[in-house]
Amino acid sequence: AAAAAQYIINTVATSKRTDTFGNMTTAASNTIAELQSRLSDLELSKTHNDVSGIIQKERTEMLLSLRKIMEAMKTDAAGGASSKELEKLRAENEELKKINAKQNYRIEHLVNNLRGVVDK
Repeated sequence: AAAAAQYIINTVATSKRTDTFGNMTTAASNTIAELQSRLSDLELSKTHNDVSGIIQKERTEMLLSLRKIMEAMKTDAAGGASSKELEKLRAENEELKKINAKQNYRIEHLVNNLRGVVDK
């Protein structure tokens, strides 16, 4: 009877140890899984921050280039052409007006001659 009692006590103690060890293993596994999840989240956050930094840098560069373009447009609109350029453009405009007038005269002359031929 004493041997049987000792056997039962040993079996219960062993099952308690196994149960405690099993619970400890499960708790450790849960802790490890949670730590891995946190590590993944931190890595994703770091990647997100890196990408955000790159995007922010690109946007800054784009804004700077747009500001330069706007300044150049304002300068051009505010009379960025020099007086020499203006004189040259005016002279070219006068030459083109003379050429256009000659071409219009020739066209009118040809049209009148064609009308005369068609009317005959």
